[in-house]
Amino acid sequence: MKKHLLLGTALLVAISAFPQNNKQSIPTGVVKQQFRKNIIAEKEVQNTLPTTVSPINKIKPFSKSNLNAKVAAITVTRLSGSINAFGVLTDESNSLCYSPGPNIVSFIHRKSSTYTPAANGNSGTMVAMLSTNIGTTWDSTCLWTSAASFARYPQGGIYNPIGNTTYTNATVVGMGPFHNGGPWAGNWYASKKITLPGTNASGTDCQAIDNAALPPGVNVHHLSSNAFSSIDGGYVRSMSLICNDDAGATNVAFGPRGAMMTKGLYTAGSFSWTTDSFAPPTTLRTDGSKQININAPLTAWNEAGTIGYVVMYGSRLGAPTAQKGYQPIVYKTTNSGASWVLLPNNDFTTPAFKGLKDRIKGINTNSNVVIPMFTTLEGYDAAVDVNGNLHIVTTVLGTSSADVDSLDYNYQFTVGGEIYNYDFAKYYGKPTIYDFYTLSGGGWNYFIVDTMGSVGPSGNAGQPGVAANPWAAAAQLSIDARIQISRTADGKKIYYSWTSTDPAVAGNNWNIFPNIRVKGFDVLTDKVTPTYSVTDGSVTTPLGLYGVDGSAFFHYMCDKAVGSGTACVDMLFTSTNNAAADGNVDVDHYFIKGQSICATAFTLTPWRPLGVTEVANSETSTEVNIYPNPASEAATISVGLKDVKDFEISLYNSIGQQVITTMKINGKPGVNDVFVDLSKLNSGLYFYSVKTDNSVVTKKLIIE
Repeated sequence: MKKHLLLGTALLVAISAFPQNNKQSIPTGVVKQQFRKNIIAEKEVQNTLPTTVSPINKIKPFSKSNLNAKVAAITVTRLSGSINAFGVLTDESNSLCYSPGPNIVSFIHRKSSTYTPAANGNSGTMVAMLSTNIGTTWDSTCLWTSAASFARYPQGGIYNPIGNTTYTNATVVGMGPFHNGGPWAGNWYASKKITLPGTNASGTDCQAIDNAALPPGVNVHHLSSNAFSSIDGGYVRSMSLICNDDAGATNVAFGPRGAMMTKGLYTAGSFSWTTDSFAPPTTLRTDGSKQININAPLTAWNEAGTIGYVVMYGSRLGAPTAQKGYQPIVYKTTNSGASWVLLPNNDFTTPAFKGLKDRIKGINTNSNVVIPMFTTLEGYDAAVDVNGNLHIVTTVLGTSSADVDSLDYNYQFTVGGEIYNYDFAKYYGKPTIYDFYTLSGGGWNYFIVDTMGSVGPSGNAGQPGVAANPWAAAAQLSIDARIQISRTADGKKIYYSWTSTDPAVAGNNWNIFPNIRVKGFDVLTDKVTPTYSVTDGSVTTPLGLYGVDGSAFFHYMCDKAVGSGTACVDMLFTSTNNAAADGNVDVDHYFIKGQSICATAFTLTPWRPLGVTEVANSETSTEVNIYPNPASEAATISVGLKDVKDFEISLYNSIGQQVITTMKINGKPGVNDVFVDLSKLNSGLYFYSVKTDNSVVTKKLIIE
């Protein structure tokens, strides 16, 4: 299906810096990033509506082919249900996990309105779904109940002793925040030895850790619902917020300071919990509050639990202008968390990152000064590879002002009558997914995972996209791409997932008909796979359900892939939906399996756009690359030049016939990116040719 380019205009031109102290009005065309968790201390309620199994009604039919042919049949089954959708709102929660030793897949969620625990059966009951055959069959067991501490926003997985392969020796564990009928009071932590079949009674290890009455070794922490991890025979961990008041309405009242890691050590049938705090030095606003995003702090570990990282975004204290934006703040340990080191800030002014800076807008007072703003708006995630290096998968915006009070503001653009954080009128204005990773010798590198044709609409009245958002009317739920990362147990292969909507189907660039995408990266060979579409097109639904094609809302990707990276692995997902698109009532959780990715699929070179210095130092005068390849409806040809030079681009089919009109470009020194529309071409092998006055470069292109 042809993608139609829309005209758009940046709303912000050169203006003065704008502080957040309300003494000056915020100019049109910029927006303040929301660095607060969009979760509420939802009151106790017992819904009576039955669980439904129907998808949201689409306003337009789907009539497009998949991005890539599937390598196995995708199957979708209804896994379970919850009393509402709030429990799956946090992208960075790890609720779907795989433990290779005992071969257990787990999914932690709130109870449905029809689930009856043995005691204390309120809506704060937490349930673990468990499977020992990769989702062919499931059993449930009650993990948490309490008459007074109403649990919310669950995450968790499996704790497994070293070397254990028997599920009855493993323990399911979960955690999240709770309230006592008012504001957030603390965090719940629960575990239960696995028995199959499960029971509807919680285990004996249910701990409500109240911030007003903390046990020894535990500090005040808020909203422990991020980045669950478990090391065989070691700690289980969860990340939470350090702030003055999680309900504070101003920067000063909220008082963000950093992230807290809660660690659980299993002994004698229960976990003992302690905390480690991470409060980095950051730029201060003029009101004294820290410029830091603690919305979703992350932690990631290697399989042995020796190398770990803590990640959050913020403005580092004393950083030069180009590095003072919201950028990765990373702590690293190489001794299982006994000590931590704050890694140096990355220098994004180096030529290696020109491809990043070319895709974002400079500050309002000097368009040549680009300050990358790493954002969690579409989700972000982290993993550790076989070499012990950290991978952060994320999107990046342009900071609109270098003023210390305005570092959390970005541009907005009007395209086709809608307001977005990205300029969809330009090919390189699209939201781009990056993998930023540390290098064994120090420093960082990156490549582009993919671009998206859509972004998440807000669920809040008066905000961009709310009119198009099907989940906004009833419960004011926002939607995003839910960017996530997974890996093989050995860390040799990394996998990325997100959701996206075809703009030609939606009629705009809002992600309102989400389908799951997935892509892989081979760490040792430095090769990537094509992007696979998991849920659009035909899927096998054994129960006759059809709740994911164009409706893969609130999805999770399993933290580990199932299988060996030397052969084929299976990627596991859940998504959540109901017929009414009403987050206040019962929702269905779907289990999605069958997306296999084999070792032979890693054939493509990651796209690392060249910088000016790299081109100037190359042995040839012209560097030519295309991305993506294979492609479907469009591709970009990057031509790197040493000097000012005109060039021509032509495209031929496999028998030498020219299939698009020759494109003549006035080239400039550095990287020249040319968008090529492929939507009218059939699948097959093609050749693209880039001709200058003294050279011709011809390479292969596959259109799927």
